[in-house]
Amino acid sequence: MFCGVALAVAALYLASAGLFADLSVFRYGSGRPGIVRLARFNAALGLVFAYLCASLCLGQSWVRRDFHELRGVVEASAEDWAAWADQMRAPGALGLMRPALLGALAGAVIDFIGGRSTYDTTGIWQGHIVWIWILNPVLFTMMGMQVWVSARRARIYQELGRRARVQLGDIAPLAPFARAGLRLALLWFVGTSLASLLLVDTDAPVLVASILVVTTAIAVVSLLAPSRGVHERLREVKRQELGWLRAEIARASAALRHGDVPGAAQLPALLAWETRVAAAPECPFDTSTWLRFALFLLVPLGSWLGSAFAERMLDAFLP
Repeated sequence: MFCGVALAVAALYLASAGLFADLSVFRYGSGRPGIVRLARFNAALGLVFAYLCASLCLGQSWVRRDFHELRGVVEASAEDWAAWADQMRAPGALGLMRPALLGALAGAVIDFIGGRSTYDTTGIWQGHIVWIWILNPVLFTMMGMQVWVSARRARIYQELGRRARVQLGDIAPLAPFARAGLRLALLWFVGTSLASLLLVDTDAPVLVASILVVTTAIAVVSLLAPSRGVHERLREVKRQELGWLRAEIARASAALRHGDVPGAAQLPALLAWETRVAAAPECPFDTSTWLRFALFLLVPLGSWLGSAFAERMLDAFLP
């Protein structure tokens, strides 16, 4: 899907240039740097748009897989499970309409803030500017839909987590919650990495960098949001277990003080179990989860550094 959408945008772009542009503007000359920068900027917008289209489908495939793996650890009736499955499969056109419209509005506002209309189009094809005004709102339309879909899935995972059967100290059955967050975060990190290409040719680097920081923050939230419900469940079970244990420890301690040896015999086992319960994790994240997340975080950071290096090289060789 990514390749298909990217090629379709490129074909439309080149076809419109072939039909409406004076192709001499693409030759090397005084107008070359401006038009090449605009073409590269539009190409980057097209790539990010293609990626967002693909990520919506890829995310849907991933979430179905993780969702079914949770069937064995969630206490729910067949009717409840079927309702959740329907919500996972079909986000709904009406539900997507509002975030899509808000995203398109945000894209138009960002175009205005970025000063797209102030480009000097003298002697170059004005279709470059038209494509920016089209692609940017469409790009943010897809981004708004992605945010809404991610938040909706996270809410469903939170509800599942609040009904999960948990065993203190054993988080292996809860791995799909952590995996869902990692996959959502990965989608946002890769998209942010592609979007960093815009830094090379933009006239508003602060604006683009601010958007990249926002998408990185969304990626971090995407990691944690699906596990919020199971985190609450683990914390509540842990609190209840510690409450019961400490009451039993108090009774065994009182028996020991009164010389009741049989009553105090359970004290060592209770103290050992209290230590284990107190150390039990309250999130379905193990060390490998955090290591993977750190590696995912390096994807956009490396791209930003690469973009900065590319920009310096372009400035050095194309003054």
